[in-house]
Amino acid sequence: MGEIIYNTNMDMDEIYKTVQSYLNEPPLVIWGSGATIGFGLPGMSQLKDEIGKLLPTFDKTCTDLEVELGKEKYEADLPKIRKIIRDVVSAADLKAKEKLLKNSDEFEGICRLTQFCHDPHPKVMNVVSTNYDRILEYVWGYNGLHYTDGFDQQELSEFDEGKFQGKDIINLMKVHGSLDWFDVDHEVRKLYTDFSYDPIMIPPGKNKYRTTHNSPYRELMQKSDDAIKKASSFLVVGFGFNDEHITPLVSKKTKSGTPIVVVTMKVTSTTEKELEKAKRVIYIEADADIGKSHIRVVENGIVKSESIEDGDYWRLNKFMDMLL
Repeated sequence: MGEIIYNTNMDMDEIYKTVQSYLNEPPLVIWGSGATIGFGLPGMSQLKDEIGKLLPTFDKTCTDLEVELGKEKYEADLPKIRKIIRDVVSAADLKAKEKLLKNSDEFEGICRLTQFCHDPHPKVMNVVSTNYDRILEYVWGYNGLHYTDGFDQQELSEFDEGKFQGKDIINLMKVHGSLDWFDVDHEVRKLYTDFSYDPIMIPPGKNKYRTTHNSPYRELMQKSDDAIKKASSFLVVGFGFNDEHITPLVSKKTKSGTPIVVVTMKVTSTTEKELEKAKRVIYIEADADIGKSHIRVVENGIVKSESIEDGDYWRLNKFMDMLL
């Protein structure tokens, strides 16, 4: 974690200014499962429980779903595993959409983040997401914002990497797939209502990238790689750095000086390990005391400031107070 220098703690005004300086130019946003758990979407532990109920061969005692599903013995069960995951996530996803319609204020943090990233010239926001859910799409659609995930926002449309643009758009790169992507007669189509076709989502598993040589994943990986390489800064929301494709690229960039801000309920040991050589990183996570946040500013391996602050700054709604 680096050497803690206790007598250099920043006050909140200094922390605000440091976060703003790190994200002075619109960051590449990396959006993980932790970003949507607060809206009722399942985390890995819940997915593990559901798979355990419905898949007799599944080892319910496993402690890491990614590692477990990467085992060869589940190869033949992957279609069923995909369907289980899709059903669980889809049910929560639809409830979140209802929540948005009843109280859009709960999703205000996403709107404010989008405003911050998209308003500056050339009005483009790049998001790399490992999530299957459609929370971001719902919020953007509700607020009339133009975005693409590589598809037209019409049922039955096909993937087209040309939809991703360099201005006047939000580019959403869902590198593990989406709830509304299906294999329809060997073509990937966007479907909203007919779920009798096979979902093409990539399930958790250390070997998941064996399945990414086909469209649209081949193109999405290239787009996300390019976005990471060109990023002037990173804002990581609820991502635990377990992804074996995204993580090394981000880690490499941060070692060379690209600033990164991590906003999450709990900073994982994997995150700490992958960013231990980052030149400029800010961690914002929940504190044990309700309503408080643990904030660390680390530069060149030295903890310049570590403090417990009043306010849930690890929640996106509150974090955006630092930027807007």
